[in-house]
Amino acid sequence: MIKYWSSVIVFFAGFCSTIIIKGGRLFMYLDIPSLLIVGVFPLVFVTILFGFNEMKSAFQIPSSKETEKEKLMAGLHFFRTYGKVTWIAGSIAVIIGIISILTALEDRSVLGIELIFVLFSLLYSAIINVIIVIPFTVLIKKQLKNNG
Repeated sequence: MIKYWSSVIVFFAGFCSTIIIKGGRLFMYLDIPSLLIVGVFPLVFVTILFGFNEMKSAFQIPSSKETEKEKLMAGLHFFRTYGKVTWIAGSIAVIIGIISILTALEDRSVLGIELIFVLFSLLYSAIINVIIVIPFTVLIKKQLKNNG
């Protein structure tokens, strides 16, 4: 788990330093509608789909040194599904944003806001996959490999 948290810290340090070097502010990268669609809704969806206890156990697998192959496979299935749902939610948000852009082409003041929504949705999808889905999937696969 130390490797996981170290990688998350390194990722965010690189992300934040890139923003600062480019002359931006960290709060510029916060868009609540995108965060809701890509960050919250997929998590709620998979919680409903799998159940809270199964989701909780999937997140606990890397720190618990789980040895039951069935539980490891269930956790792997959870994170694969969560990753797919996150990208699908990001894609839906992009489509919603593009439709909003196309319906407001004559009002240029709205175009920037809608384009930000589109780009942040993709950014948040990528970040969730990089800091949650991929590391947890790799950690579970390592445990599966070590267990035989």
